[in-house]
Amino acid sequence: MKIENIKISNLKPYEKNAKKHPEKQIELLKKNIEKFGFTTPILIDEKNNVIAGHGRIMAMLELKNDEVPCVRIEV
Repeated sequence: MKIENIKISNLKPYEKNAKKHPEKQIELLKKNIEKFGFTTPILIDEKNNVIAGHGRIMAMLELKNDEVPCVRIEV
């Protein structure tokens, strides 16, 4: 598995993402990222479409990060 650091601005959120990310969840994600680091890469496809990790991306933006670790998978 190869992990790539990709600029958040280059990622395309899945428009039909069914999961909602309330502010409380984003705050918890931010606290975990600050305490443990970024432990679970974002899953993306070959065209940089986000498959999983929308909430983590939101948390990283609020923490003023412009890149996230990603794993590219074929769908």
